[in-house]
Amino acid sequence: MKRLSARMDYTLIEFLVGIVTIVGFMYKFERDTRRDIEELRIGLTNVQRDVGELRRVMNGLGDFLSSLVENLGRKRIIEDVDLLKTALRNMTTTTTNPLTEEERKRLLELIDKGEDMTPEEADELARLARKFYREYAGKVENAWLMLYYAGAIRGIVYGKYNRKLTPILD
Repeated sequence: MKRLSARMDYTLIEFLVGIVTIVGFMYKFERDTRRDIEELRIGLTNVQRDVGELRRVMNGLGDFLSSLVENLGRKRIIEDVDLLKTALRNMTTTTTNPLTEEERKRLLELIDKGEDMTPEEADELARLARKFYREYAGKVENAWLMLYYAGAIRGIVYGKYNRKLTPILD
């Protein structure tokens, strides 16, 4: 009987040691997991910051290129921008874009007008193109063409009316 009791004592001790070992591993796993999650949060915060900075740089670059194209269009260095109309029409109809339905329709009307618009309409085209580009740069292939077209047309129209190009403030 003593032997059975001693054997049960060892079994109980082994069982308790096993439980303590499992609890220790679970504690270490939980602590390590919390640390890993915190590192992931910090990393995600850094990525979000970098993406925001990249978006600001892309918008600035888009504004610069649009201004450059406007000036080249005004001087009639850029020609045949009408060739882009089909691509732009497809771009505005195949994407769920940030424009309201009225803005999308207006953008298509202005694209169809081409050089036969007023400077005010050219400004409106540039604003709508900028809105489209800011949302879809990097998401829609060749979204920059919208800015290119709007900038070239705006420059051409301003040149036709012999008006000085001024920055568009959103």
